[in-house]
Amino acid sequence: MTEVCAAPADPVLAPNPLGCSHYQRKCELVGPCCDKPYNCRFCHDEDVTNHTLDRRSVTEVVCLVCSARQAVSNLCTTLDCGTVFGGEYFCGVCKLFDDVDKGQFHCDGCGICRVGGRDKFCHCDTCGLCLPAGKTHKCISNTSHNNCPVCLEDIHTSRLEAHIPPCSHLLHLECFTGMMKQGLYACPTCGLSMQDMSRVWASIDREVASTPMPTEYAGLYREILCRDCNKTCTAVFHIVGMKCSSCGSYNTTLDKGPLLRLESKEGEEQVFVPLTEAEIAALSNVSFPIPDNVSDIASEGSDNEDGWETTEEVVEDDEDAGNEMVEEDLD
Repeated sequence: MTEVCAAPADPVLAPNPLGCSHYQRKCELVGPCCDKPYNCRFCHDEDVTNHTLDRRSVTEVVCLVCSARQAVSNLCTTLDCGTVFGGEYFCGVCKLFDDVDKGQFHCDGCGICRVGGRDKFCHCDTCGLCLPAGKTHKCISNTSHNNCPVCLEDIHTSRLEAHIPPCSHLLHLECFTGMMKQGLYACPTCGLSMQDMSRVWASIDREVASTPMPTEYAGLYREILCRDCNKTCTAVFHIVGMKCSSCGSYNTTLDKGPLLRLESKEGEEQVFVPLTEAEIAALSNVSFPIPDNVSDIASEGSDNEDGWETTEEVVEDDEDAGNEMVEEDLD
């Protein structure tokens, strides 16, 4: 499984920092697999292609100040050296050393170190991961042990932030943001909307109202399945979208069956009759009128051809933005 590379350390945080682009620290890990020192497991894995470094199996480190090779600890044992390898954080379980304070803490439930502050997260035994404290969620057994459905990379040990949509099917935050910018608002795992879509549905209502269908399609309906409420209904057929009568969502898909025609009169129980093959064939020759504002719509959506433009809808409050789950296998 491919590991996600860490973000470069900020060189401004310390004068002449020791370490690598992944971590600022004052020691190297000696890989028991190849008996060579590396600044971190990422540096090892970039250099060696036929295996990865299991940091928990590391028993020796090399001081970057005096070059002494010694047993794992956070303090150089060489006389007159005494260098502290991880000035801000040290975990003897994960063999993690860091000179930068990131709010690191070791979670026994996850089995790895996390960032963001222990007081801001709590471990869910069902989901098998640390979640923002006080934030409700839908439990899914060991959900973080599934790969991100967008990039297919690991989530549980990833150093990228993970986003928790209402359905609790985790994906990387940057993958979620990328989907929103393309107008792809539905969970790639279950199809449920991943944010409040009320403003988008209202916008589509206006687009449907301003986009008349040809007279040949008047009174036609289709059976649809709503991905948001998981209910089926008979909706007015429209090329822009078909709205769920139960929850008002346009996150719908066609259900089984052909086009239907409403034949009951007003005040009577609705009766829908399937179109004949001849009627369906005749519809294929019907041309759709081009709306007067089609040029404006095209120019606004020129950078987004994969779905409705929802970029404006994904701007989250600063309060919520700070509560994204930070899942980080620190080293």
